[in-house]
Amino acid sequence: MINLVKVEYRRLFRLWTVPLLLLLAAYLSYTMIDKVLANDALPTYLLSGQATFANSFSANSVIFGPVILAGFFLGSDYTQRTLHQQIANGHSRKSIVFAKTIVYSSFSAFLLLLTPILTTVVVTKLRGWGEAFALADFLYILRALVLVTLLNISVVSLFILVSFICKDIPKTLIVSGLLIVILIELSGLFADKSSYFADIYEYFPLQQMDVVAQIHLSAAQLYKALLSAFIFWGVSIGTTLFIFERQDLR
Repeated sequence: MINLVKVEYRRLFRLWTVPLLLLLAAYLSYTMIDKVLANDALPTYLLSGQATFANSFSANSVIFGPVILAGFFLGSDYTQRTLHQQIANGHSRKSIVFAKTIVYSSFSAFLLLLTPILTTVVVTKLRGWGEAFALADFLYILRALVLVTLLNISVVSLFILVSFICKDIPKTLIVSGLLIVILIELSGLFADKSSYFADIYEYFPLQQMDVVAQIHLSAAQLYKALLSAFIFWGVSIGTTLFIFERQDLR
């Protein structure tokens, strides 16, 4: 499977969309940094690097980078008959799914971290961290990045599932985009009106981003975030495997 992962990485970095997605991540960071550079009245989360770091992982717009990547990287597998060729070369369907999951998830996680990290670095340079930077701050940053990465990987696993269901670029883009809008916008509205729905929605990985990025994290909050990430990832990738094992690729 290692060779398959290498092949997938080569395919990924040949995509014309990859440089654009990197530029998009940088632009989203600039839209926040511009407020600091303009010396306008700043929101609380831009007053220091620490505040920026703790509040920048819940920016919903960054999730559309992996949506676009899913369409052009995963959605094209069927139209370009990449999957057919990989199976003809003797790779198992399970290996193919896991190789694509590793490559797509790792780069998507990088994309989702890029905007918050760039923003935090620039704000810290301009306005300081907020207090003297100590070892505890380094450990806090490391813990938050690890947990946010796990949550991001679990979220984008949904787009892997969508790509194996839709089997082309336009449908993968549209369905993934609509799903994320529904989960972010509509679910947020419903959560305010229904305590039962709110309790369920709290376990969606995107809802855990703000929690794990805070300085103080209780054991209960940690377990909840990990449970959310592993269950969502397991269900998404497990369903993807189930569907792909039964698909006719003729």
